Amino acid sequence: MTGEESRRRRRARWAWVAGVAGAAVVLFIAYLRMSGTYAATSDGADQALQGWDMLHGNLLLHGWTLGDVTYYTTEIPQYALVEMVRGLGADVVHIAGAITYTLLVLAAGLLARGRATGRDGLIRLLVAVGIMLAPQFGNATHLLLSQPDHLGTQLPLLLIFLMLDRAPRRWYIPVAAGAALAWVVVADRVALLDAAVPLALVCGARVLLAVLRHRKSLASQWYELSLAAAAVLSFVVAELAVRLISALGGYHVTPVVSAQLAHLHSLPRRFVVTLEGILNMYGGDWFHISQNSPFGPDLGGLPLAVGVALAAVHLAGLALAAWGFLRAFRHFFDPADLVSPVLATAIVINVTAYTLSIVSLRVWDAREIVAVLPFGAVLAGRMVPGSLDRARLGRVRLTPVLTGGLAGVLACYLAALGYGAAQSPVADNEQAVIPWLQAHHLTSGLGKYTEANLLTLDSRGRITIRDVAWGSGGDAPRSFETKSSWYDPRHNYANFILTNSAEQWGMDGGFHRLIGLIPGSAIAALQAGPPAHVYHYKTFTIMVWNHNLLDNLGSNPAIEPGEIPCTQDCL
Repeated sequence: MTGEESRRRRRARWAWVAGVAGAAVVLFIAYLRMSGTYAATSDGADQALQGWDMLHGNLLLHGWTLGDVTYYTTEIPQYALVEMVRGLGADVVHIAGAITYTLLVLAAGLLARGRATGRDGLIRLLVAVGIMLAPQFGNATHLLLSQPDHLGTQLPLLLIFLMLDRAPRRWYIPVAAGAALAWVVVADRVALLDAAVPLALVCGARVLLAVLRHRKSLASQWYELSLAAAAVLSFVVAELAVRLISALGGYHVTPVVSAQLAHLHSLPRRFVVTLEGILNMYGGDWFHISQNSPFGPDLGGLPLAVGVALAAVHLAGLALAAWGFLRAFRHFFDPADLVSPVLATAIVINVTAYTLSIVSLRVWDAREIVAVLPFGAVLAGRMVPGSLDRARLGRVRLTPVLTGGLAGVLACYLAALGYGAAQSPVADNEQAVIPWLQAHHLTSGLGKYTEANLLTLDSRGRITIRDVAWGSGGDAPRSFETKSSWYDPRHNYANFILTNSAEQWGMDGGFHRLIGLIPGSAIAALQAGPPAHVYHYKTFTIMVWNHNLLDNLGSNPAIEPGEIPCTQDCL
């Protein structure tokens, strides 16, 4: 290689770095703006408060009871880093969400590019990035750009796959992959469905084919065997790590007891819900636009016809992902491509488990299969460009026509992203009461899940509302995304109960019971007597007592199994 060729290659590499860095900045700003179009909720506030506690030295989150998905090694440390710079506040949720999705889009593009260079590598990257570029308004913005909900799990998984795709076959690669998988599984067990199980299955199948059909020795398959073993051991290591954290006085996990299969008669509806969820994540959900559903897109003033047209254009991205998904199985035993069949297998496992379980109730629940979006985008980038180069109609090459069509679709996606970034941010329902509470010197109270941690976050900790999610007996609080010391009357004080009639979560009664509404009977169970004052401010009701209500709780909140909301068709 001559000196001039070496300099050209260095310039090309630096051009790639500069291009990726510039794209990251632009995408982050756009996604931060789009994230603000969906108000923060209590779910994001949970992790923000946990990150704040971790930042201030509670590394093991002592005293906390987390949900069945803890985010302990993924989003919570990310929130802590953001809060180190930004401080505590609702904007932390939007900043962290924008960072996660920006990095996820870029990671998907780089994984789709693979080892390809030049024009081919750029097309592969742009296909994957383009598919994920412009989330749809409403529920898709909520799933992809808001609080933690399995999406953040996909970023380290893509980085693991990127390592497996680029790294040489060395002994330390399975070790590193297994350790990284265990790290992610500690935070979110959906990583088992999205990475560990598919990796073990694909590697195991390749070993069996090599040994049984091609008569190769097991020793020659050491790399695949090591990866399969690492995938299996990642779960064991993660379980041991969680038990060690608990033994050292760290957080507790709320168990879920109702993860079960749905009845056969409900499966047709669940297939429809799964399809709607996938369409929503890919930006092609026109069903909920036309139905004006609370789970569907908020068009932000965009004409209905334009919204439907953009949803239709996004179907092109879904079609490319579906084509890439199907073609990936042709590479199931290709020694040059391990990642593509693993991603395709992960999609099959994840979607099948979701559809057959009682979790698949509504489009909002598509958060459980959010991996379908980045994995499908990567498969489209890795598989489709080669097919385009070979596309012909008789003797006529169709590549220029198809490339021009994809460029037009990408332009529409960019326009949709620009429109979303230009929308005004939306404040959550809890912010309005903060000045009123401060004016009346009410700084510590009790509330329900939808208000408690969110209002605490909105006020930057100046006002604390502690969640009281009443148990089935109505006489004991249930611990969920809370810290036990909050309820100790020796160190804390609460003299009012706050409720808000403007619910952000327009769910059914079962979900309301899950998140802990505070009915009159539950208030009576406090045996605190009638409130000294009752105030009404906008949509809020504030009941004030002249003593510490924590004395009436009787004991710390109990850690009881949680429930997955379920309608009659899954019982």
